[in-house]
Amino acid sequence: MFQLLQTFVSVYETKNFTQSAEQLFLSQPTVSSQIKKLEEHLGTVLFLRNGKQEIIPTEEATFLYPRVLQILEEWQDAENRLLAHENFRERCVIACSHTCAVYFLPRFLPKLVEHFPLIDFSLLMMNSDDVVLQMEQHKVDIGFIEKAERSEFLNQIPIYKDELVLAGRSDSNYWLLRENDSALRFYNEVYLKKHNLSPRLIYVNNSEAILALLRQGIGKAIVSKLSVGDSVIWEPLTDNNLRDFYLLTHKTVFRKRLIEVAAYLEEIIKNNQEGLE
Repeated sequence: MFQLLQTFVSVYETKNFTQSAEQLFLSQPTVSSQIKKLEEHLGTVLFLRNGKQEIIPTEEATFLYPRVLQILEEWQDAENRLLAHENFRERCVIACSHTCAVYFLPRFLPKLVEHFPLIDFSLLMMNSDDVVLQMEQHKVDIGFIEKAERSEFLNQIPIYKDELVLAGRSDSNYWLLRENDSALRFYNEVYLKKHNLSPRLIYVNNSEAILALLRQGIGKAIVSKLSVGDSVIWEPLTDNNLRDFYLLTHKTVFRKRLIEVAAYLEEIIKNNQEGLE
């Protein structure tokens, strides 16, 4: 049954039997056969075959998908703990958008590691949209993002008020912009439009690279105050200078320890707001 469920998850995510077969190291007919067996077992159609390639999940498949992910997650956790029976260590994967990963969460990780000595933590950095996607697919346990996102499967808790500042030399004719799906890209574009500015643009897909350019006196940009140091010229914004960081957790969590980790993170962050100023 677990093989059928794993195949179902792969087909649901790829919407393609051939790609799922490649991911699972199975033949395409085997994937099709396993989906058919699962449909027969459940007495419902999970995917509509529209032509040779296009696979459309039914409402039943959409209902089943997050629940299957939870089943597989619980099994993986149990298996990992039994394999590591000498200490029953657990694993917690935290995904963060860029500013959260580089300048925000590391301030709290020492306390987190000390408080949970039997948990192996992993920290991943990606855009906010990807954090949400990875959490919805149960590949990530806890998330931190820099903009509000919608998800029926996740809790989204405002955790910190981040101050945005205008960094860079005032006489620069260049403006540094992140990629389209970056949270900071939105705030920069709003500022340029509001002030009717049309500077020459330099696109940079990494915030650290933007800060390095700002240190060299190249360009201007709206960035988090957390990221600027003494080597970067900056000035406060008069309005629209605050944004929320959000803590993401799963609405349904089987692992008690993850609930404790999320609650502890929320507590220590809220208790140390002044230390981030």
